[in-house]
Amino acid sequence: MKQRILIIAALMGSAFFGAIGANVLLAQQSKREAPGDLDREAIAEIVRETLREDPSIIVEALNLYSENHVKDTVVRYLPEFLSEKSGYVTGKNPAAAKVAVIELFDYHCGFCKRSAEFVRDLTKSDAAVKVAFREFPILREESDTASRYALAAREQGKYSELHFAMLKETGVVTKERIHEIAKKLGLDVKKLEADSQNPEFSSYIATDRQAAQELGIDGTPTFIVASLDGSFVEIIPGYRPDDVKAAIAEAKKQR
Repeated sequence: MKQRILIIAALMGSAFFGAIGANVLLAQQSKREAPGDLDREAIAEIVRETLREDPSIIVEALNLYSENHVKDTVVRYLPEFLSEKSGYVTGKNPAAAKVAVIELFDYHCGFCKRSAEFVRDLTKSDAAVKVAFREFPILREESDTASRYALAAREQGKYSELHFAMLKETGVVTKERIHEIAKKLGLDVKKLEADSQNPEFSSYIATDRQAAQELGIDGTPTFIVASLDGSFVEIIPGYRPDDVKAAIAEAKKQR
């Protein structure tokens, strides 16, 4: 019956109204058995009656819609988030991982810098978890430049080294400072400079910005914890390592 009622609600016209209708019809089910041949007007009357009796159901419906929207959106973007072509993915044993931690960050974000050691530890401590680094330069022009150099460093197998080195820096991370850091790390700076001009990088960054907009993400760091089969999704804004760990534990239970 629950499945049939949810299907009816989904046919009510719009995603928002459908979410409200699903909650309303489920609430009404406890009062009376809903006929199997409800038409649109009958459904609308149930909605009106129930909202008169309990307006708080709107909040429940909005929460349900929001949760479903977030989960569906993350699942849709998950292949991109975990793409080694457009980002960087690592872990203790990425091939065996069942849970992904996706970090959206900016190299000039103070809380991203605070998160760095926690994130580095995630890449080494748990074979069931892999970490996807997604460039989300939103704070200043130099952030975009730093992201392009980080992506370029993959060509020399030095993404992780350059990434964490830039996060250790204070002040503005300029192109000149990145060159100095890269040289100390043993990168070929001329090749790094040339590779950073890859026009595909703009597309990768734009896609992540679009995903963030759809998910209501507007700050860094933001962590997305998801089981690889999409059965569990949680978005955690800010530097909240305990919450990330708790979400990982929950994602493992969903497998």
